[in-house]
Formats: sequence, C-alpha cells, structure tokens
Amino acid sequence: MRTTLTLIMAAVVLFALEAPTALAGGGNRGGTDGAEQLLIPVGARGVALGSAYSAGITGVNAIYYNPAGLSASAARAEAMFSQMRYIGDIDVSYVAVGANFSGFGHIAFSLKSLSFGTIKLTDERNPDGTEATYTPNFVTVGLTYSRALTDRIRAGVTANLVSESIDRASATGVAFDVGVQYNGLAGVRGLQLGVTLRHLGGNMTYDGPGLYRRADELEMKRDAQLLKIDAAGFGMPTSLEMGLAYTTALEELHSLTVAGAFENNNFLPDQFRVGLEYSFHNLFFIRGSWTIPGQTKDDAFGEGSYLYSGAFGAGVNYDTGSLKLGLDYAYRLSKIFDGSHVFTVNIGF
Repeated sequence: MRTTLTLIMAAVVLFALEAPTALAGGGNRGGTDGAEQLLIPVGARGVALGSAYSAGITGVNAIYYNPAGLSASAARAEAMFSQMRYIGDIDVSYVAVGANFSGFGHIAFSLKSLSFGTIKLTDERNPDGTEATYTPNFVTVGLTYSRALTDRIRAGVTANLVSESIDRASATGVAFDVGVQYNGLAGVRGLQLGVTLRHLGGNMTYDGPGLYRRADELEMKRDAQLLKIDAAGFGMPTSLEMGLAYTTALEELHSLTVAGAFENNNFLPDQFRVGLEYSFHNLFFIRGSWTIPGQTKDDAFGEGSYLYSGAFGAGVNYDTGSLKLGLDYAYRLSKIFDGSHVFTVNIGF
C-alpha cells in the first residue's frame, strides 16, 4: 500500500510541477517546436478513434496514447505491427512488443521509423538541386513500463529516444510520456478516466559536418576557411491530455464505447476529440472520430492551424484462447493533403 501511494503521489507531483511550464502558451508557440515525428499517431484503432480513447485503450496499442493501458493487456505477450502512408508519400512503420512479468509489471519496446525516400540535395548556389542525393532518417525508440497499482488504477511511463538525421547533420533527444488510467470512476461501471503528459523533454539541436561552410561560399572577404553555422535548438511538442470513456453493453452481443478527450498543447491550438466504437461479440468493430480545434488569438476557430478533422475505420478480432489475432484499418482525413491509410496487425499469446 505504501508503494502504491508513493507512486500515485509522484505522478501527481510530476503533473503539477511540469505541465504548466511545458504547456505555457497554449498554442501561441506554434512553429517553434521540433521532433514532430512524435506527433504522428500509430495503430489503426487509435487513429480511427482520433486519439480520443486514451482513457481506456489497452495493450501495446496504448503505448503511444497512454502508457498506463499497457498493463491492462489480457495477453502474457503481445506484438503489434503497423504501417501508415502519411502525407507527402512518407511511410511510417511501427512495431511494438510487450510482455507481462508477474509481480513486476509490463515491459514493452517500440520502434517508429519514417521513410522519406531519396531527396535531391540543394545548397546556396544550387537551389534547384545538385547531382547529389540524401535520405533523411527519423527514428523513435521507446521503452515502456506499466503496472496496475490497484484493481482500478493503472500507471505507466515511456522513455523515447528521438533521432533525426539529414544531410551530414543530426539531432538526438529524449522525451517522456507519463500516463494514468482510472477504471470505474465515481463507482460507475464502464466509466474510465485517463490523463497523459506526452513528449516531455529538453531541447534538441542539430550538429554535424553538414553545418560547415567555406567562407568564400558565403561571399566573405577573407581567405578561404571553414565556418560553422550555429543551429538553433528546438523544444519537444509537449501536450497534456485528459479523457473520459464509457462502455456499455447493448443486449448480449453488442457494445458501444463513447470517448472524449481534451488536449492542451504548446505548439497548436487546444483540441477537443470525440470517438465512437461499436463492437459485435468482441469480434467485429466499427470506429469513427472527429477533432475540433480550439480557439486561438490569430485564428478565431483554430481551423487554419490543424490539418486533420476526422477518422474512421474497422477491425476484426480472432481469439482461440491461446492465440489472439487482430486486423485493423483506419483512414485519417486531411484538409489539404491526401488522407492517411493505416493498417495494423496485433498478435497476443
């Protein structure tokens, strides 16, 4: 009991001390953050529900949305493979594996990688491109620990190693996600609360030989020599999300989940999200969601600062008792670019 209370108090203190500083500005710092690969959601179920289900999402699907949900997995071991066709023909690949260690908690490892293809290299004298090419490499590696503190309370934390490299320049940083889930809120069966603090970390700064220029290339009146461009640091896209979800049975074979969330950002307008999931016999699922940007000073409705509106999808589960297999699909709507297709396979043992 003492350990449980200590962990809960530590989480409360962390939220109280870090969240106001990290989120200062409420969208007024737009365009100043980096490491935006952290903002790309993963997993067809979470995408279809518009990230609104952080209060109740479970298993390795929960790692991105609320790491506390990892400890609610019914499987001893679980794996997830997801592929997304993102904007600009960027491919986002994601894999996560997790296991339950009795008496200790759940541990999971995750890897998200972005594939940009080959890009023409440009410089100050060749803005249309040189004969050279380069391939950016953006990767996020995560280690998650989650544990059920009581029969109703779950907590989890993810440490993310963020790596970005372009032409002979790279940046590395560490970002933390902290989450709590509470099941049976106010004594109501099926009512869940979730709180997640995402992408909390220090600044990242690019460095490397790609930042060096010859003085004569910069038209400086001195003998040719190498000068280094000082790259400005950029902060992590930190956000705080609070969500509620309610699941109710409709007769014997049907169930419906209604989820909602509010997210306070330091880089975009605040967002309100709602999501619905219909389940038939825990075998077939239909999902949909909608995102409503909050109001900002520069944009009365916040619509010009957020690209995405809604999402929808479906899924199928197959459970033999010893083997659990899930196939999910989602489509995320975009206001400017083509929408994103997401395919996910889940395997549990």
